[in-house]
Amino acid sequence: MKTRILIIGIFAFLSVIFLYGVYQPGLSDKDSGILANLGTGFVGTALTVLIVDWLYERRETARQLPKRIVVHEDVRLLVARSVGFWFNAYMASVPGELPTSIAHLIQPESIDKIRGHLDMNSVPNVTPRRTWWQFLPEQTIDLKNLAEKILHRHSEILDPEAYRLVSQLAQSLIDPNIINGIRASDQETGFPRPQILGNYLFVLDEYFPSLLMLVRWCNKEAAEIKRTAGFNAMLIDENLVGSRPEGAPKCMVIPEDLARQLETLAAFREAHESAAKQ
Repeated sequence: MKTRILIIGIFAFLSVIFLYGVYQPGLSDKDSGILANLGTGFVGTALTVLIVDWLYERRETARQLPKRIVVHEDVRLLVARSVGFWFNAYMASVPGELPTSIAHLIQPESIDKIRGHLDMNSVPNVTPRRTWWQFLPEQTIDLKNLAEKILHRHSEILDPEAYRLVSQLAQSLIDPNIINGIRASDQETGFPRPQILGNYLFVLDEYFPSLLMLVRWCNKEAAEIKRTAGFNAMLIDENLVGSRPEGAPKCMVIPEDLARQLETLAAFREAHESAAKQ
């Protein structure tokens, strides 16, 4: 596209130069005619390139539109599932007011609250019944696989910025199996690690900013699809609305239990430090 615009600009510039020369004093009728023919020729060439370029872009846009719609929907589902997972985790574990927007939910302060409140031994509201020890790896593996599937299926059509963001989502979710690996190691060595989410889930810093940028990309792409084709691609509502029963959230660690676990950890470390000094 940029190359064709450059070519059109060159031809337009040359046509102006030659047509301007027609009106310069001292030229013979023959020379003026040659310059006029060259100038009008360049004008015709520039118009031809412009029209052909416009027709080509229209055809390419129409040809790629079905693929763009599929790509948008796949990315939208990935983003919606990711946001839904974190919002449900927040509602299940963090007391107080709920986030009212995606931006509020995935800011560091909100994520730290989930990490510090979610009891890994609690049971999320899912069927079949299982604890977060089982549910969390399942969800993170599914989200990681979904992101990698998008990269594999749509590498040719996904625009570079969206591709980069989806890739960051996939790479920022550290191997989910490490969660139960840490747990098994703690049980084997007797290390009394407090059993809250923050001690077992490791997500790179790029994950949450990339997720928010993908929300904006999805809505921008939906607007562009509607503008060019009149197709109403689904948007992602950046506002969040949630409800839950009164009282302490179902999966929130009991404060007394967490305090007891932290005391046990402190005593364990103190004992090992004392033993190391002897």
